Amino acid sequence: MNNLLKNKMVLSGLLIVFFFIFISILGPHIYRHSPVEQNISHRLQAPSARYIMGTDDLGRDVLARVIAGSRISLSVGFVSVGIALLIGVPLGLIAGFYGKGADRVIMRIVDIMLCFPTIFLILMVIAFLGPSIYNVMIVIGLTSWPGLTRYVRAETLSVRRREYIQAAEIMGIKKARILFIHILPNTIAPVIISAALGVGSAILAESILSFLGLGVQPPHPSWGNILTLGKEYISHNTWWLLVFPGTAILMTVVAFNLIGEGLRDVLDPRQRKER
Repeated sequence: MNNLLKNKMVLSGLLIVFFFIFISILGPHIYRHSPVEQNISHRLQAPSARYIMGTDDLGRDVLARVIAGSRISLSVGFVSVGIALLIGVPLGLIAGFYGKGADRVIMRIVDIMLCFPTIFLILMVIAFLGPSIYNVMIVIGLTSWPGLTRYVRAETLSVRRREYIQAAEIMGIKKARILFIHILPNTIAPVIISAALGVGSAILAESILSFLGLGVQPPHPSWGNILTLGKEYISHNTWWLLVFPGTAILMTVVAFNLIGEGLRDVLDPRQRKER
């Protein structure tokens, strides 16, 4: 833990993430403005003392919508990564530990999934299921597990060759116990690193989908659909509709990438030495 807190990348990323978690939970109680309340007489107003981040085309408070959007973006990131972990970790363990037929089947499925661009798969599935926040969470999770499976499989193959695993097998310890008690804890490092990086990727994917109109649907706010409004009214010089949600997306994605890279340095010294 001390090494993690001494790592500047991890610390910087955690501070930004905690800031967004704070505003997503307590922001609506501190800044008591509705993100969906319309006031046409105040439409497209620039940032001011009354509207700190300005208003949109329906006179809605952009700061209130950015705060509400943070809750949606973080929820999508954490839930979709959770789904990917539930699928990817067990499959990677099974493929690496049992090998043979199980490994071939699982890795062929992974190879097929990785042949298609992730965003293309997401767009294709969303087109069939329809756009909604729950579908976005599920689809991003279901398309994010292949890379995680490969990491866990590689780590499992490495751990399985160690002497204490071979000794446990000779002693007749059940394979399930070896897998979950001895091998799984040793694959935690790449899982944590991949999860941290995956949250940032999921938030970015949700923003892209919402920007394209296939994610969170109005009047519910998300950073992506606020950007869509900014694009539509860019000729009106409504820079605040682009700058503020865009900055929020950038900061959040960079924060999780910093955490992931910092965790890689702390938890996986081998890669640090290689670099």
